[in-house]
Amino acid sequence: MNTLPLVSIISVVYNNVEYVEKAINSVNSQSYPNIEYIVIDGGSTDGTIEVINKNIQLISEFISEKDNGIYDALNKGVKISSGEIIAILHSDDVFIDKSSVSLSVERMLDKDAEICFSDMIIVNRSNEKIVRYYKSQYFKKWLFRIGWMPPHPTCFIKKNLFDKFGLYDLEYKIAADFDLLLRLLIVHAVSWTHLNKITVKMYNGGLSNSGFKSKKIIANEISLSLNNNKIWSIKILQLFRYIIRLAELIIVPSKKRFIS
Repeated sequence: MNTLPLVSIISVVYNNVEYVEKAINSVNSQSYPNIEYIVIDGGSTDGTIEVINKNIQLISEFISEKDNGIYDALNKGVKISSGEIIAILHSDDVFIDKSSVSLSVERMLDKDAEICFSDMIIVNRSNEKIVRYYKSQYFKKWLFRIGWMPPHPTCFIKKNLFDKFGLYDLEYKIAADFDLLLRLLIVHAVSWTHLNKITVKMYNGGLSNSGFKSKKIIANEISLSLNNNKIWSIKILQLFRYIIRLAELIIVPSKKRFIS
């Protein structure tokens, strides 16, 4: 165990009593033996804190206080983390099975990469049916110009990258994850690798997928991030992102994409 890097998994939650225990159990089920689990709550009032306290023995660090949104909470988690590698598992997400962490870390070590990302499925909350297959196998850096990035919830990131290049930028309310990956993968050209498996299941209805208003905000924030990082693009190019999104809604993942 001591020869394996410590992985700090951060879950951010606010008023999600229905799903938070799924995330906690998902982390606890992982076969990887060297995990630090950090839960950052934004001051929930719906029973979420009670669920977390019921499972407190499974959690390494727990903070519950008001924050300035999801990325502020993530930054808190990164700052107090002790791991060499940071992974994010939001309270609406679960790992596909017990090997998600171990295979991601194994891939990072094998390829000597600073970031590893994989594939993700988004499922319907009521019946668990797959509604979107977020596939990153064909990722190319130029895709950032149309607003497409690898799925953030599957990313395993060396912590020293946050120390070198900064945390999530709170200027962005929805697209700070896009901005972070843009800075790391494009501006600073850190080394990365792709694990060709589905490792995370997300329940639909998250912040970046909740209606036209959020889509307008994220489009504006993506354009702002590209501009701030001096990456040429024009907003109309983001329309091509929805062509990819349409394909993700149609394509069904094969069984071999799921880890076992």
